[in-house]
Amino acid sequence: MPSKPARAPLTGKRVLVTRAEGQAEEAAALLRARGAEPVVVPAIAIGPPDDEAAAERAIAKLATYDWIAFTSANGVERTWEILARTGKGPSAFGEARLAAVGPATSAALARRGLSAEVTAKELRGEGLAKALLAASHGTPRLLLLRAQAARDALPDALRAAGWSVDIAAVYATRAPADLADTLRPLFADGGDARQAVDAVIFSSSSTVRHVFEALGRGATALLSGVTVATIGPVTTETARGLGVRVDAEASPSTMEAAIEALAACFDAR
Repeated sequence: MPSKPARAPLTGKRVLVTRAEGQAEEAAALLRARGAEPVVVPAIAIGPPDDEAAAERAIAKLATYDWIAFTSANGVERTWEILARTGKGPSAFGEARLAAVGPATSAALARRGLSAEVTAKELRGEGLAKALLAASHGTPRLLLLRAQAARDALPDALRAAGWSVDIAAVYATRAPADLADTLRPLFADGGDARQAVDAVIFSSSSTVRHVFEALGRGATALLSGVTVATIGPVTTETARGLGVRVDAEASPSTMEAAIEALAACFDAR
């Protein structure tokens, strides 16, 4: 009698996806293709920075820099919103060379008709700093367009090498107001066990912090009851710093790789 086919490791698993609203479609589709049930709960809301006027002033001077660096696709999209609002387009970059952290950020630039001359394979500031230092000599001027709250590894490394670096926050990530009420029922100790998720994928350090804070007292225990996957080493570092166990880490730092790592983790069990 022929044996039954092996059950895919994610089949029937309920997986919490924490990406911002409107950005979870790819992850949800990849999970469904593996037989999992995606539970989409945006753990971050993307909005304007506290000082949007400062962002506009910086973007008005794009063409005066040798390099413009982006550390996320959200940074690209928010920059384009500001350019459009001020009546500018791609020509505003002048002769400035573009740099991006990771393929998703590079793809966001490509959708706008621009090409990143340098794309760091490693999804963290240290990786982009290394790539930029290898691609340019002397002491260039660089404008970093990023989130309001972000690590300083990139500007610190470039300044140490003699570069002139300006930073403009073009967006801020905040926790949705109803996040706690939405999350609690999804954990076995916080609601109906039938709604409980089996795993969570953290797509950024902000999603880790916001979920942890929303769960409140007992967050570490609640998260210890599910399988935790992260999109890369920076997110893993944030999770572990909060006392959250990380079971799987994406390599490279993409959502597809995070889901692959999650599947491998379940398969190993």
